[in-house]
Amino acid sequence: MPRAKNMDIDVIVTRDSGSPKGVSFGLNAGHGKTHTVRFDNDHHPGIMVYFNIKDPDDTGLEFKSTPSNAVWVNSLGTGCPTTQCIWNQFLPLSVEEDSAGKKTQLIVYCRNKAVKDFAFTLWFNWPDGREVDYDPIGNGSNGPRS
Repeated sequence: MPRAKNMDIDVIVTRDSGSPKGVSFGLNAGHGKTHTVRFDNDHHPGIMVYFNIKDPDDTGLEFKSTPSNAVWVNSLGTGCPTTQCIWNQFLPLSVEEDSAGKKTQLIVYCRNKAVKDFAFTLWFNWPDGREVDYDPIGNGSNGPRS
C-alpha cells in the first residue's frame, strides 16, 4: 500500500539586529538555505512535512502551540496570508516538543493534489510570549499519485 512521503525542512532562525523582527529566517530542505520549498511527492499519496526549528543563536523561538495557529496558508498564490486560514491541501496536524520541552517541530500534511505555488506563514512565539512570523513560498510540484 502506498504511503505518504516524509520530508524534513529545517527552519533556520538567526539573530538579526537589522531586522524589525530581531531575527532572520531561512529554510533548508536539503538544498541549501532558501525561502521557497518545492513539495515533490514523487507520486506518493501526499507528503508528511516536518518543520524543525534550528536555532544556532539560541533565540528561544518556538512554534505556536496550536497547529492551526502555527501555519496559515493562502492557496491563491497572491501573497502571504494576513489572517488565520487553512487550506485543505496543506493541513497542520501537530506541534511537538523536543526533549527540553520546547515546541520545535510542526507537522503538516501536504496533499499535493494541486500543482501550484502557494503562500504560507509560519508563526512563532518568543520566550516572553510575543509573536513573530516568517513567510516562505511553497510549490506543489507534481500533483496526485499516479
